[in-house]
Amino acid sequence: MNSTIDYYNNNAEEYYEQTVNVCFQELYYRFLKYIPEGGRIMDAGCGSGRDAAAFCRLGYRAEGIDASEKLADLARKNHGISVSVCSIEDWTAAEPFDGIWCCAVLLHLTDRQITRFFANLRYNLRPGGALFISVKTGIETGYDDKGRYMRNFTEADIRTFIEKANISGNGPEIKKIWYTEDSTGRDVRWMNIIARMDGVNV
Repeated sequence: MNSTIDYYNNNAEEYYEQTVNVCFQELYYRFLKYIPEGGRIMDAGCGSGRDAAAFCRLGYRAEGIDASEKLADLARKNHGISVSVCSIEDWTAAEPFDGIWCCAVLLHLTDRQITRFFANLRYNLRPGGALFISVKTGIETGYDDKGRYMRNFTEADIRTFIEKANISGNGPEIKKIWYTEDSTGRDVRWMNIIARMDGVNV
């Protein structure tokens, strides 16, 4: 995965400018219904810091982690948010969060790394806490022309990862799955998932 991180470090400013103003209000609304007022949110793989900054403006306590040191620097500098440099599969929180926002990140991980990310939810997400995931469908798994690793996902893939993490009965449980079109007009769809720890119903 080093070439993926290298891409974001080497192209951090360009990537920041391309993504910082993308509007995800509808996705925020769907996710925040599960988060208590003023709750703590981790933006896992925060990139430009756009989403963590938006959550802070809405009154939540949000911070970020990202594997790219250069993107983390830009997010801190431009949004004034707390961002740590860390791979999301290695991250464990000192205190579990009310929500984890994971937008367009898991698609850069291998199956082993994804499994570790889900296994660590028992440390990182409180009982009743919500997880948002967005991943691509309709792409080829492998390295793209920019040197980034990309993994294609199906609903069955997501369900398998979550079922593995929930073997003991205290892991995440899927609440919603829906699809959105790619904002660039490419023939790619985004699969969006909300899951909650301990199978809490809404």
